[in-house]
Amino acid sequence: MVAPDEELRVGLFGGTFDPVHQGHIDLALHVVIRCRLDGLLFIPALLPPHKQQPMASFAHRAAMIEAALADCQGIEGRICCSRIEARLPEPSYTNNTVQALIQEKGSCRYSLIIGADSLLDLPHWHRIEELLTLIDLIVIQREAIDAAAVARALAALHPPFSYHAGQERWQNQAGRTAVFLDDIALPVSSSAIREELARGLAPVFLPPPVLAYIRRHRLYGWQEPL
Repeated sequence: MVAPDEELRVGLFGGTFDPVHQGHIDLALHVVIRCRLDGLLFIPALLPPHKQQPMASFAHRAAMIEAALADCQGIEGRICCSRIEARLPEPSYTNNTVQALIQEKGSCRYSLIIGADSLLDLPHWHRIEELLTLIDLIVIQREAIDAAAVARALAALHPPFSYHAGQERWQNQAGRTAVFLDDIALPVSSSAIREELARGLAPVFLPPPVLAYIRRHRLYGWQEPL
């Protein structure tokens, strides 16, 4: 239990989730346990500034996340979907989302969950220096990006992160921390799943409630097999 005067530690898992798949769910569960988080929010982007625009609408993508989580055993309400970006200005800048979350629930300490590839791109994010004073970072391994590259990227940020060996984490001058998780990775991409769906296949990594939702709403070019 968390004492009333203690901050809740909440992970922020943003993305297009077009569609959400079992790899996303497994990663979220792993991060909550591994980083001892009190909770985690899936945050589907309304209009992502750095990626191709999603094929499915925001409402459909959020509904698929909620369907997947409703079918997930053992999370006990600790992992939820937030539709906060639906009421924020476009495009969906992470800094704006974090600011809105802090205004709504200032008692939480937020950790942004990003892939190592996104870490390398962080210097180009909107108001990144401000963002790095507001959140911790949980960096997830990506193929071809090793721990040394992650360390260099963290040291090059403003404010920079320096490594604290005894705590096995990095920290910046604002007191925000960063950890690198090299024991989990996404086994499949949403784009690969969309390609299978367009061919009338049922992807292995798609949770059954999500596939049922896609079939019901005919998303991603799905056609029932003859």
